[in-house]
Amino acid sequence: MRALPIRLLVLGVFLVLQPPAALAAQVGTDTFDPTTAQPAVAALWVTLDGGVRYQEAGRSWILGPAIRAVATEPYADAQNGTRTVYYFDKARVEVADPTTSDPRHGLTLGLLVRDMVLGVIQVGDDRFVPVAPAEIPLAGDLENNEHAPTYASLHRLATIGTQAEARRAPARIGQPVTALLARDGSVFPDAVRDSSVRIETYDTDSGHNIPGIFWQWFQAQPLPWLVLTGRPISEPYWVRTRVEGQERLVLVQAFERRVLTYDPQNPDGWRVEWGNAGLHYRVWRGLTAPIQPDDLALASGVPFGEVLVRAARAHGLDPYLFAAVAAVTSHFDPLAETLSGRGLLLAPRAALAGEPYPFDPTRNAERAAAYLASLVAQHGTEAGLAAYLTATGRGTSGEAVRQAADALRQRFPAGTHPLRDRPLVEIGRGHAAYYDPSYSTAWWERTLAAYADWGGAVAGAAPDPNGFYCVHPDFRPGERLLLVANGTALWCTIGDTVAAGHVASWRSRWVIELSWLTFVALGLDRNNDVTVWAPAR
Repeated sequence: MRALPIRLLVLGVFLVLQPPAALAAQVGTDTFDPTTAQPAVAALWVTLDGGVRYQEAGRSWILGPAIRAVATEPYADAQNGTRTVYYFDKARVEVADPTTSDPRHGLTLGLLVRDMVLGVIQVGDDRFVPVAPAEIPLAGDLENNEHAPTYASLHRLATIGTQAEARRAPARIGQPVTALLARDGSVFPDAVRDSSVRIETYDTDSGHNIPGIFWQWFQAQPLPWLVLTGRPISEPYWVRTRVEGQERLVLVQAFERRVLTYDPQNPDGWRVEWGNAGLHYRVWRGLTAPIQPDDLALASGVPFGEVLVRAARAHGLDPYLFAAVAAVTSHFDPLAETLSGRGLLLAPRAALAGEPYPFDPTRNAERAAAYLASLVAQHGTEAGLAAYLTATGRGTSGEAVRQAADALRQRFPAGTHPLRDRPLVEIGRGHAAYYDPSYSTAWWERTLAAYADWGGAVAGAAPDPNGFYCVHPDFRPGERLLLVANGTALWCTIGDTVAAGHVASWRSRWVIELSWLTFVALGLDRNNDVTVWAPAR
């Protein structure tokens, strides 16, 4: 389904029949340009969706037109126990290696659909927070769509969790897709007898059939389908749902990372689309309201920062102080527990009375904020905080929390922005030249160092971390450019210059000159067509 601005989301609209260019123009002030993300994420977005925005490619978005939020999440098996994530309408990009600038490594797309169906938040390879499955329509309008099947409708059908093996389906290659899924999870096998959609392949690993319309769609994507979607976790089902208030019959199939939809009433190029799993996840977690500009750095910088900031603001608490409570009491661990407290804020058990999912970070923060605000209203900030900390059973002092709050203010100053200031701009597309393979990576490094020694390079020029070097007459040694070709994106470092007498001839023939290693890595030895991007000046 199409990626939508948040301001349209609150109206309950989920699918609007518009061309990509018109849709991109609707991006609101509460979103961020994807090319301002860290280099690997920006490169991935340009690879997947740059053509939709800038060349108006006749297809739907893969990630979406804008970053909805940048967040930090706890992940026990990640470096330093946390990882940065970027939310798009259709997916979440997770940065497993914060040092990488190469989109081929260090990035994953989140298993959001799996989590929404199963009812978990993953915080480590083997650590999961139990939460309620998502009662959000798989396709169609988000409001006034009470009969449409939801992610929770697949809870007892999907091949995930303890019953996965028993839910595998037999291969049905060549057979029509006729099953209809109801909101309560019931499946009616032959409800759509006139279906022209047929099964084309069977995934033996997951035990699910994939229709030809989806399988053919996979073959046209710039990255392998398993990278973009993960394994299927359900069979394909027809669902009755409302789209802009009108009932439609739409085909859906859930994969670990994505939902794919097929709407035969859509125009050509838009009948098969990625569902808005990233946006749905944020609705599920209660993260759709805009964060105040002063709170962006904190909300993005600490684990579950959005959750903590929203809960604090809703109850009149200082967000830095509230985040410090989480830092000191649970160390941002949503599964923390003492005899007296549970969850992200070690919310006292009295505050969690009647809560079916006490470890859910959103609910835990809401209950904790309400409880702390009540204590502060009764006793004042100092005494109220002390009473809360006593009730958690952690034995932490108010002074430790205040010191932690001061440290957070210094690390994440109010009013600062989590993304870099300069977006990327396309500077050319065409053929690339290359240096002879005898010019080794060591030669490029020596050349760059020589320019740096006599002041011909930019300040701080450093060897390329991947050994990818390039040359362009408009850029100085040490600057970096993003190259996209043949489904691959990578960053290269300017390592040499074009002689002044050769610039005019160079421009008439090339858009970039590359080391042989870079040329081959982009597949330009097979198909020499490359797009070059640079940070705006």
